[in-house]
Amino acid sequence: MSFYSESIRNKLKEILHSGDGFVVRGIGKSFAVSYVAGMVDIHQLNMHVLECLTDKGPVESIENVREWIAIGECEVMPSLHEATEKLLSGYAVVSLAGTPHILVVNVMKIPTRTPSVPTIESTIYGPAISFTESMELNIALLRSYISSENLIQESIQLATETNTKTNIFYMMGTETNPFIDTIRSRMKTCRFKGLIGSPMLLQLLQDNQYSLFPEMSLSERPDVAAQALLEGKIVIFVEGNAQVIIGPNSFFDFFYSIEDRYSLWGVGIFNRTLRSMAFFISIYLTPLYVAALTFHYQMIPLTLIVPLIESRTTIPFPPLLETLILEITIELLREAGARLPTKVGQTMSIVGAIVVGQAAVAAGFTSNTLIMLIALAALGTFTTPNYRMGATLRIIRFPMLIVAGTLGLPGIAFLSALIIVHLLRMTSYGKPYLFPIYPPNKDGFINNMLLTASSLFRFRTDLTKNNRASFRTAARRWFSSNEKDE
Repeated sequence: MSFYSESIRNKLKEILHSGDGFVVRGIGKSFAVSYVAGMVDIHQLNMHVLECLTDKGPVESIENVREWIAIGECEVMPSLHEATEKLLSGYAVVSLAGTPHILVVNVMKIPTRTPSVPTIESTIYGPAISFTESMELNIALLRSYISSENLIQESIQLATETNTKTNIFYMMGTETNPFIDTIRSRMKTCRFKGLIGSPMLLQLLQDNQYSLFPEMSLSERPDVAAQALLEGKIVIFVEGNAQVIIGPNSFFDFFYSIEDRYSLWGVGIFNRTLRSMAFFISIYLTPLYVAALTFHYQMIPLTLIVPLIESRTTIPFPPLLETLILEITIELLREAGARLPTKVGQTMSIVGAIVVGQAAVAAGFTSNTLIMLIALAALGTFTTPNYRMGATLRIIRFPMLIVAGTLGLPGIAFLSALIIVHLLRMTSYGKPYLFPIYPPNKDGFINNMLLTASSLFRFRTDLTKNNRASFRTAARRWFSSNEKDE
């Protein structure tokens, strides 16, 4: 190692507070090449950098060195200290004796996995490929779906100690995107120590950060991201994450699946109707059971009263406590299955549910009727395509059970009214969260919720158009038309 390369090593030790992890190779007496072990492509480094610097005569400036290296992404930086961030990102840093300027060369090769079949958003139809932890590969997958000059990409590096890189994608059409300025400003003003996962950034970008209901979604599928872009939404890539952020979304967007567009329009409508029914089943089925047994026996048909009474003769708990015990048991099995390895977790969830259910009935702690209702409610949450919304429904069910067991039907109605008011007040980047139900929008209802044969290829809706006053206008027209009819 030459005297110059040794001095570069000492400078890097001072900057990085350590001498481990990086390599400094001296080439002659004038050059020193530094890189982080394991983060560079050794083949490119040897062929395009080290060989180009070997046996070279006197060099006047670092710009001359740049002309020798046959790699497109090269950048001259004013000092070694400013090039440290590139060094830690996987770039090779070329130093020349006699000048403070530094040449950084992109020979990055971060360990990653190849694209595989989606494991979270599985579908029967459509592409069987998912994003990975490599941002470059993810961007290539997205551009393979939309190769248009209207697809705009913006890079933003968040002000964190992790120096996380993000990329924003949106479609530039005849009108400006109404959300890009807001999202860009929120991302640039984010101040936190480090960003490890895209769900952490998602929570900071929402209008209502403390609401249980999500406003932006995560997806591992390139076709879902492409669909969102065509609808006028924004897609955010976070470095090192296999899921992209998509937004803004309305409440009903979380119950749609990309497979609805791949199926026949009638099948798509049926599936969406089925999910709507599952939504109400997951929230209200067990609370209505508890309220009926506790306060409203007159609601139960006569043919069902006798079997219910016989099934509960040996149960020592009131309906509310019995239901809460089973709901908590289901959540424990779900959490245990998620934390265990895949095959073991699936077996644990199935076998655990069967064993616990049979043992609870045999011991007289619960009835077969309630176990069936709990299973239907759990299936209702599983039909929700979006995991974040499914988790919200599971949480809401617990306070709904408590008010049902303490106040009966009036408690269920009161809590439901509070939830509806909260949803009506929510916005997603200035747009109503309950679009197209509120304000009423006939075209949005047909194109988004019904998904008719003629609307399969309609993408952009009033939710994503740059018309902030259109919702107020639509609401006034709807209410005025009803007044005229009266």
